[in-house]
Amino acid sequence: MSIKDSLKGQKHKLLLLIGKPGSGKSKYLLNYSKENGIPVLDFDTILGQTIPKDKDINYVYNFVRGFLESYSPEEILIDKKAILYDKNSKIDLLDFLLELSTKKVVISTWNGYIDHNKNQLVHVCDKLQTDFVYDLNKIDFKYIELK
Repeated sequence: MSIKDSLKGQKHKLLLLIGKPGSGKSKYLLNYSKENGIPVLDFDTILGQTIPKDKDINYVYNFVRGFLESYSPEEILIDKKAILYDKNSKIDLLDFLLELSTKKVVISTWNGYIDHNKNQLVHVCDKLQTDFVYDLNKIDFKYIELK
């Protein structure tokens, strides 16, 4: 069964490739890209190096929505997205990916880990020098842990 098929019928068609740096997230995504002929999107290139200070979160959402309207593949493969951690963006990365995944299948790398003892998804964000923690009981998505 393909990834796309495994996500059918879900409100959020999101698959996170979860792992720490060097775990093989990008390599997994690149292999999937080559096997399926789908490009990997680099939001750092699409959005530019920084988000203008006079722009807010709606600027980023609207820009990405506009870009994806003309994007024909049914699957969105996302790797580089450090621009979304820009202090001016105020974007919650998980909310952003969940919103995108209501319209298309989204497969994205996720720098972090699952804390199985606490049933939490942790996003390690060195750029902001903080970690973001999400309750797995409240999130509808699939994931693959890479070690």
